[in-house]
Amino acid sequence: MVEQPVKRRYDAARRRDRAEERRREVVEAARRLFAAQGFARTTVGAVADAAGVSPETVYKSFGGKGGLVRSIWEGALAGGGPEHAEHRADAIAASAPDGEAIVEGWLRLALEVAPRASAVLALVRSAAEVDEEARALLDEIERGRSARMLHNARALADGGHLRPDLSVEAARDLLLVFSGDIYDRLVLRAGWDAEAYVATMTRMMSAALLRRA
Repeated sequence: MVEQPVKRRYDAARRRDRAEERRREVVEAARRLFAAQGFARTTVGAVADAAGVSPETVYKSFGGKGGLVRSIWEGALAGGGPEHAEHRADAIAASAPDGEAIVEGWLRLALEVAPRASAVLALVRSAAEVDEEARALLDEIERGRSARMLHNARALADGGHLRPDLSVEAARDLLLVFSGDIYDRLVLRAGWDAEAYVATMTRMMSAALLRRA
């Protein structure tokens, strides 16, 4: 009688772990299929088959293709470290000795996040041209990006690093540009190495955003 509650807790934890593992398998299957076939040609049924689950399980967990892409995007933003990249970005803003160190730290995080996120964003942008669900998802992603860059701009302002002639809204707009396609063009297309990208972008962003010493 005493052992039974412990066993039930163990079983419940094991079921939660298995459910989370199955969810990750579905998201990874969706990521592979979207990359290979695009948004429009990938079906929920194909994702379910690739993950070894039923289509009903996918709909119940994600609500459809839009929810799958949303989960892939959220995973990309988290980065590859043990802590979410956004939390690490906040820690950099709170502890770095000056504005330039904050910018450089953010850029090094971008090297981790951008390869994952840029592929998802390209997928959604392409699909949004012909698919209403993808257009709505793109709008959601862009609103989220804008909110995050406003958060970062406020962190620079609150730390006394932002140029006095620059509003946080203008700083947000600049951060959106700097976090946009520049990584793709310089690193993925032009073949810049990571250190050259970080050094160049640190100079550019510092000149555009930070107060002079």
